[in-house]
Amino acid sequence: MIEIQIHKEADNSWNERLLNSKTGSIYHTVEYANFIIHKGWTPKFVTFLDNTGKIIGQILLSTYSRFENRGIIKKIFGYVPGTKNQMYRWVFGPIVFDSKYGDQIYKKLSEYLLSQNCRIYGTEHPLEFNVMSRFHSKFSLTNWGTFLIDLSKSKDELWKNLDKHSAKKNIERSQNRGVQVNEMTFQDLKEYFDLLKETKSKVNWDINFDEVSLLWNTLKPVGFTGFIAKFENMPVGGLLVSHFNNYINEWGVGRTEFDYTNKLYSQDLIKWKIIEWGITNKFHYYDLTGVNPTPQSQKETGIFRYKRKWGGDLIKYQICKY
Repeated sequence: MIEIQIHKEADNSWNERLLNSKTGSIYHTVEYANFIIHKGWTPKFVTFLDNTGKIIGQILLSTYSRFENRGIIKKIFGYVPGTKNQMYRWVFGPIVFDSKYGDQIYKKLSEYLLSQNCRIYGTEHPLEFNVMSRFHSKFSLTNWGTFLIDLSKSKDELWKNLDKHSAKKNIERSQNRGVQVNEMTFQDLKEYFDLLKETKSKVNWDINFDEVSLLWNTLKPVGFTGFIAKFENMPVGGLLVSHFNNYINEWGVGRTEFDYTNKLYSQDLIKWKIIEWGITNKFHYYDLTGVNPTPQSQKETGIFRYKRKWGGDLIKYQICKY
């Protein structure tokens, strides 16, 4: 039998253990926990121990009230007996350090989550498809996907894998039109934020610079940066990325209307520069961060087509809900 322990704080080796697993991700680091605290969420550091007390698995759960800051909804549902008021979330977990305990770890985690009378939303890691089938049958599983670019391949090979018309040509057009891409510093962050704000204004997503700078400053020590594209010294595109444990994830596209109307293709050039940067730094994968493997709308079809053109492998993983 194994034991599950729930902690308010991480032990001193928490991040180190993540780095010793191929699926240890930035979403389970102490730094990510510090970031969500500022969002008003509560982190729970969960460990699984064998009968000798050795840690054989772990997961960072983000918990918060489902009705926080939702006015009358909170007043109505926050006090109804049986209502699941709390949400438990995670990305890419749990992390299993000893595979022979995998079934037991998922069983223990299932029991714990059910005991909390909460809603849950979690995802398994793209490198471990179908491990969530071990969860309790009460949980519902949905297939999702992403395109993974294997950065162990050579630059020439990855260039050949790009779609000839919608990737290669756009990169070349962007370069020929004078777009320049550089890795960001903190001094570039305000310019990036303005790009992000313009992009998100179209979908009424309220963001503020303090949160973006907090994200940058908190996660930077464990692998976080960004790339900004400029045309005639004017910012036209930007993208933040994490790279903890040699695994690149995207964190927010910023693009101006000027870039779009003038067909500067800054985001295409940024992605190629990230691929080059990932190869140089000997990172393992570039995860294009989420796609419906069976698109259900014109928008999802467009996203699928855009991400497929980069020549990565379509990898399915599962989303767990309750």
